[in-house]
Amino acid sequence: MKDNNFTITLDKFYQGYSPLAFQNSLTEYGGVGHASVMTNVDVINGDYLTQGPALSTLTNGATTELIQYIMDRAVASSVTYGIGTSKLFKITPTTVTSDGTFPHAIANCTDGESVVDLNGVLYYFYNKASGGDIGTFDLNSTFDDDWGSSTDAALQKAPHPVATKEDIMVFGNGQYLGALVGATLDVQKLDFGDNREVADVLFNANKWWIAVNSGITGTNRTEGQIYLYDGGALSSVLDDETGVGVQRIGFLYRLNGIIYVAYQDLSSAGFIIGYISGTQIKPLSRFTGDLPNFAQKTLYKSTILFLSSGLVFSAGALIPDLPFQLSQIADGGFTTVGAIAAPFGTPMISSTQTVSEVTSYKIAKFSGYDTNCSWKSIIFPVSLGKMKGYIDDVVVLTKALGANARADLTIEADQAVTTSNSMSITGTGKTRHLFSATGLSGIEDFRVALSWANGNATNDCPIRKILIQGHFEENA
Repeated sequence: MKDNNFTITLDKFYQGYSPLAFQNSLTEYGGVGHASVMTNVDVINGDYLTQGPALSTLTNGATTELIQYIMDRAVASSVTYGIGTSKLFKITPTTVTSDGTFPHAIANCTDGESVVDLNGVLYYFYNKASGGDIGTFDLNSTFDDDWGSSTDAALQKAPHPVATKEDIMVFGNGQYLGALVGATLDVQKLDFGDNREVADVLFNANKWWIAVNSGITGTNRTEGQIYLYDGGALSSVLDDETGVGVQRIGFLYRLNGIIYVAYQDLSSAGFIIGYISGTQIKPLSRFTGDLPNFAQKTLYKSTILFLSSGLVFSAGALIPDLPFQLSQIADGGFTTVGAIAAPFGTPMISSTQTVSEVTSYKIAKFSGYDTNCSWKSIIFPVSLGKMKGYIDDVVVLTKALGANARADLTIEADQAVTTSNSMSITGTGKTRHLFSATGLSGIEDFRVALSWANGNATNDCPIRKILIQGHFEENA
């Protein structure tokens, strides 16, 4: 504020959600670039705010069930694998393969869990009506659907996260950690005890990291622990542990040597993304939504992408100089999402929905720009005693716009009860957009709302900066 005037500049959109957006969509807490609400918006590039990626469906005549896990790397050139309710799928960057071999119907499978390759063999984990099993595929033509139970023993009916290192594979098996070391399979290598369940596993710094939830699941509170285990998977003794308290762990993720954790406290809506520091979990960001699991995470532009409540979120920063952010970047496709992965560099998401008793399934990948995109700033108070704020001008700076690029801006005033005239940000080649007729009189507070509903799927409308200029007048 200077004299009787004020200028509020909105930039630094890379900050993502306000830290309190999960609790209050009308929050005043945060910086000028923080959002209180957003839908399918890309803020992670660092310099501007723009439309999130749209989805392009893979050719998927073979997708007749929800694919619940997609390998996050290619096994061969442009080939990866996923597992669904009852089948093993072969996936390329453009198609879900349908031929004489794939999809492969897995005998007795009722719930696919995970897939991994180790030394030229594909291992697929799944549950049955009772218990579970591990199947193998030689990446040529031979399947052995009950390899696990015939080699050692049946698995528990439980989540089966899996990770590999050189010639070692470890996996979750309900209350047990299983391991394949060389040719020796032990599905009960470690026993964490009754009412405990391995939620995720990974390898880092010559240790296996094992996330375990204890307690009765469902709507009951559980306690999460993260254990460190011998990298050779030979010992029966755990090295160390980190507790998250009475909070349920969803997934672990390793990025640049840092172990990130998604976890949930049932006494509060939503979940937390944090990282492990010594024997502590340091919380980074929090938002409302379902707790993602081990099949619902991947890497995208140096940030962790994960699925929650049918949507795709980003957590992290493009470069270390930018702050850690949480944002909602893309839609998940159909109503119910399954898995996310980026084995070929571009994220792909599986999903399903039922409309008028017709159930559909698909895998879709990021492609082009979505137009179902919106963003709202935090609330800015502009009243001082008897003085109310009057907005005189709105200046929007963009990148040079392409043909048909467009976003619409409104001012939501007085706790978002009153809305200004709509201001159209468009014009081929334009970079500066000035608006004076907002249609608002004296206001107590406001937030900026952007919508790309009238935008373009090819030429996006990137916002670099927004300046709100106004003055104060007495208004009893």
